[in-house]
Amino acid sequence: MTHIGIDIEQFIRDPYGSGIQRVLQQLAAQWPVDLSPADFVVPIGDRYAIVTTDQAADLLSLSFTCRDAGLLRERVADRLDELTRSAPIVDTGRLLSLYSAWLLPEVSYLPSVLDRFELFRKVMPVSMIGYDALPMTEPANYRFKPGAVSSVSEYFRLLASADSVICISEYARDSILDRLRRDRSLPISVAHPGGDHIAFTDDHNQHDDHDKRNGAVRLLRVGTMEARKFPGEILDAFEAAVADGANLELVFIGAPSASDQGINTRVEKAAAAGIRVTWITDADDARVEEEMSRADIFLSIGTEGFGIPVLESIARGTPVAFAGIQPAADIMDGKGARSLEGLEHEELTRSFRQLADRSVIEDVRGQIRTEDIPKWRDFARGVCSGVLST
Repeated sequence: MTHIGIDIEQFIRDPYGSGIQRVLQQLAAQWPVDLSPADFVVPIGDRYAIVTTDQAADLLSLSFTCRDAGLLRERVADRLDELTRSAPIVDTGRLLSLYSAWLLPEVSYLPSVLDRFELFRKVMPVSMIGYDALPMTEPANYRFKPGAVSSVSEYFRLLASADSVICISEYARDSILDRLRRDRSLPISVAHPGGDHIAFTDDHNQHDDHDKRNGAVRLLRVGTMEARKFPGEILDAFEAAVADGANLELVFIGAPSASDQGINTRVEKAAAAGIRVTWITDADDARVEEEMSRADIFLSIGTEGFGIPVLESIARGTPVAFAGIQPAADIMDGKGARSLEGLEHEELTRSFRQLADRSVIEDVRGQIRTEDIPKWRDFARGVCSGVLST
């Protein structure tokens, strides 16, 4: 039987609660052992710790319980120290002999990760998970550090040539085929991430201290402040709709943009101006859950490779309004998600004015079908099957 090794050095070097790390967490938690055994591999100096799927799920979950970067690194390091006292530790030669397939599940420009991938591909099939934004499709999303170009180029070269690629959406697959020009004869498949890592609510009218029947309609947008996710355009349309008399408030949850300080400055000024704009940069899972439950409508606007928060919001009973490239919202369109008019300023402003009418929101809320939310079990099986297709 094929035995799969899964490289998570990128997480160890740079842990934080991102969509990719949610994928890793659930990949470990839901790994289909009936299809193939798998281990998660962590470099320890010039050797490697072999971590079980259960141990990996526990380690990867730390990202979602602590948002202080320094403290999170300490917790990951402490947990890793605990694991290395009990986990098998092997050298490179032994590592190569343990597995018959290798998976890189993260976006990584680390030379050590890329070199290891090349080493494994000499002796066994190698696979990658394909994510959303490419430099060719979303150049504003990328600001590479000096000297990093060669590693970045190598990562995308590997994505184009790996024995198998499993993509999180049809959009990600098409981008890899069309923009990276991956050979279409090579295996490439799609496995949608899930939304069942949280408990589904049966009460779609549930609310706490925020009154969902009166007062300002609360709009929530979750995700990093990168340009492709339209934070500036959302803010512009919100301000215009409020100026027209719409009774709205807007909450952003997400880390600052790493590529455009101008976006961060724009949102900071709005949050300080007293115009019912809030920006939360350090929310853990509990805070995200609280804000999703309090929101009247969740916004997903711009370009998403998939959009896990869309599923999380619907699972908690809060409907979604979306525009642009939104694979997860497309799946749930008419089942708790509603497409807006478009991405232009006038269209977004008009849509926000419409959302100030609570009857519009309640109509979408009434369509919620949590049973149709994609499941992580299916995603994990899809990834495993993609690796085994080589």
